[in-house]
Amino acid sequence: MANVRRPNDIILGSGRMFINGEDVGQLKEDVTFEHEKTMYELKAGFPAAVVLTALTGESLKSEFQLLETNLDVICRLMPEYLPITETGGTATVENEVVAVFSVKHSMLANDKLEPTVAVTTTEGSSLVEGTDYYLDRLRGAIYRVPASTLLNDGDSVKVSYTHKTFEASGFGIGGGASTDVTFQVDFYHKRRDGRYRRIRIWKAKVDGNFIMAFKEAAESPLSVTVTALADSSKPAGQQFLTTMDIPAQAVPDGGW
Repeated sequence: MANVRRPNDIILGSGRMFINGEDVGQLKEDVTFEHEKTMYELKAGFPAAVVLTALTGESLKSEFQLLETNLDVICRLMPEYLPITETGGTATVENEVVAVFSVKHSMLANDKLEPTVAVTTTEGSSLVEGTDYYLDRLRGAIYRVPASTLLNDGDSVKVSYTHKTFEASGFGIGGGASTDVTFQVDFYHKRRDGRYRRIRIWKAKVDGNFIMAFKEAAESPLSVTVTALADSSKPAGQQFLTTMDIPAQAVPDGGW
């Protein structure tokens, strides 16, 4: 015989995640919050029996998957990744060093070059297009003319050029400084009685590896692991997280 006391307390479906008040978008699969506790046990007697337990450590993590891999949101979640923006127009590069070969093309850092390009040896001697090197301006590729008397295969040259730029934004990875930036995490799950269960982490950081996959015939959600940091400004027993059932009026935009 069924013994369900409060059907509205049965959790069905997921919810919405907010980072510092910003909706991160559609979530995929499960959203979990795990409070891990480390207990010390004192045993005594024969046979030994537990006579005392004490909480000696605790941690809290949340794991979820973002269906929408928006680069701006990812950059804000992981502040060690530095934003990159580019505006439409042109940009000039001076003395980019690249090795040239007769049998393969070497790629410059940019493509879509303007007509005027200056190429010299590393010592500064001028080189002649068509005599010492060939240049594919559209692809930004350069290679050695086999008959060149000024260049040997594998020699480096300096290339100065102007290239087209386009409006774009994203972020870079690698070599950035660590950061102590934290953020507040709010997750809202809509109950069937119209109220919402809110789980709030006061201070959190994203940890774990950043993996962006591209699949042939399936979506590629981004897995995110959030680690809570104890907020000592909050009352004891609430320094990691609080969970409460609240009315729609207390939810962003009055609920959904």
